[in-house]
Amino acid sequence: MIWISDKFIRENINYPELIQELKLAFRYPVIQSPPKSLYNYSGADDETQNAFLFMPAWDNKKFLGSKLITTTPSNASIGKPYIQGLYILFDANNGTPLMGMDARLATALRTAAVSALAASYLINKNAGSLLILGNGNLAPFFAKAHLSVHNYKHIHIWGRNYAKSLTLAEDLKTEGIIIKPIKDYRPFLSEVDVISCITASRQPLIEHRDIGIGQHFDLAGSFTPEMQEVSTGVVSGSSVFTDNLDVTPNHAGELAKAFSESKMTVEDIKGDLFFLCSDEQPKRRSPTENTLFKSTGMALEDLVIAKMIFEKYNQNSITK
Repeated sequence: MIWISDKFIRENINYPELIQELKLAFRYPVIQSPPKSLYNYSGADDETQNAFLFMPAWDNKKFLGSKLITTTPSNASIGKPYIQGLYILFDANNGTPLMGMDARLATALRTAAVSALAASYLINKNAGSLLILGNGNLAPFFAKAHLSVHNYKHIHIWGRNYAKSLTLAEDLKTEGIIIKPIKDYRPFLSEVDVISCITASRQPLIEHRDIGIGQHFDLAGSFTPEMQEVSTGVVSGSSVFTDNLDVTPNHAGELAKAFSESKMTVEDIKGDLFFLCSDEQPKRRSPTENTLFKSTGMALEDLVIAKMIFEKYNQNSITK
């Protein structure tokens, strides 16, 4: 079994190719991707409720794989990542392990790519501004992924630590694009065209009274019913799409709370990525419509990027 380094992934995976592969995987769905299994546990010295996630997928042809992930909220206090894990790719014909890698970089890349893929179908064609809420590890991935599908003129970056936003804006500096760190995001909520949320917030950062019209909301931070990045009013006032209809409605706090408050039902969700990617046609119905895409992650997406990485490795080995 080969072990893939983060360096190899950074040098060989780009957003245009990854987004195209994800689009094809949703358009021609041959990958089997059962709902993720999530188990809560506590360590011997910590009463915090940690989580262990198991995410398998297979294509019934050549590959099967699984991601093993832990989420540990208390890790911030000891300088360790909140999310850690591994991905293992197997030969589907004989069960032999083919490849292993740290799961964090691949997960960040595919998560951002999925949001950008959905945005390519849902944003207004003349969208000029992007607001990113959250300046953690995912922020640069989301900025670059969104820029790969649309030519934004302005990007605003907010996080609770302003110094991190300053550093991120400097690192992302791109010719022809104004990238600004901001201390207060609220004045921008009604003005920007696209808002991408990548936080672990348990309280809404955005209320319906603060938003504008014709906007797109990309929600990728929450993945449990207790987490919530926008209010139920924002959700019910938008045309809602998800990465998948089997898991996300039950796992995403924004949707779960909207259901519990009778603001909407599962039947009100307009579609998932299989619907969005069914053809090349935009799925936005009106320039004044607010659209919202909520993702919690799918093993299908992990298998797509794992296959790409494995095939890139083999191609590089042949050419050497």
